[in-house]
Amino acid sequence: MTLIEIGRRNYLLYLVLPHPVKMALLSEASRAKLDVINRLSNETTFSGTGAVNYDQNHRYGEAEQHDHPCRRLIEEVWAPEGYGRALDLGAGSGYFTALIARRASSVRAVELVPDMQQMLRERCAADGLRNVEVIGASALDLRAHVADSSIDSALILQSLHHLHRRDEIFAALGAVVRPGGRLFLVEPHHNTRRAARLWRAYLGDYRSRSFRSDERNWATHDFVTRREIRALCRLGGFEDVRITGFWIPFARRVLPDPRRRFRVENLAGSIPGIRHFAAVLAVEARRSRRP
Repeated sequence: MTLIEIGRRNYLLYLVLPHPVKMALLSEASRAKLDVINRLSNETTFSGTGAVNYDQNHRYGEAEQHDHPCRRLIEEVWAPEGYGRALDLGAGSGYFTALIARRASSVRAVELVPDMQQMLRERCAADGLRNVEVIGASALDLRAHVADSSIDSALILQSLHHLHRRDEIFAALGAVVRPGGRLFLVEPHHNTRRAARLWRAYLGDYRSRSFRSDERNWATHDFVTRREIRALCRLGGFEDVRITGFWIPFARRVLPDPRRRFRVENLAGSIPGIRHFAAVLAVEARRSRRP
């Protein structure tokens, strides 16, 4: 059933619906358009000054932004034995890649945009990291560059919300991660609070004809739901899925110390009712040993 067409109709539905639902409602022509729209959007946004200022624009290094919970998960919680042969999908400027590399035997860092690849290489060189291989490719081309069952740990950190063909990506991840290997993911959470914010933005700016008719404004920026994560993991052959919520409302006010807040949210973020309101989801899963 076609209810949404890029640049033409039902932009509000496109904004507020969970990603799998909106993809099912897109016209076939619109789904094809997204390949071009997303590629151009990423290349435009993350090239030139967008690449140079990427870390600053995303406020990396600040506990109140991307560092919470990613840094502590990467450095202290996930994979106590180390990441082994790691894959960083959507590596960006390499901020997280460098953290992974310090606990991995090798890292395959997949990044599409050439200017971001350059930033990634420069970061690794400056940090003296010689175990990182930068792969200039789309996530959809993963199996053309990474051999099947060659990865011990696959990490997707704050990048999946830019990608729309997620079924294909997780099918590829299921192929390249060895049986018994691990998947680690951190993504913003599409919950009621998120939908309400998008509704307000639509009423304020997004409903104007000039905005919704510009196809660039339809570029994928879809946060994930717990249900979608579990479905994607099943598709890729990942099991033992553990999802924890972070950035719980008012937690920062009550617990300003980021280390203490991490410990509390790591427990509270799994509790039904509370977990729905978390703004960020952290995921651990294991690749099934079954064929």
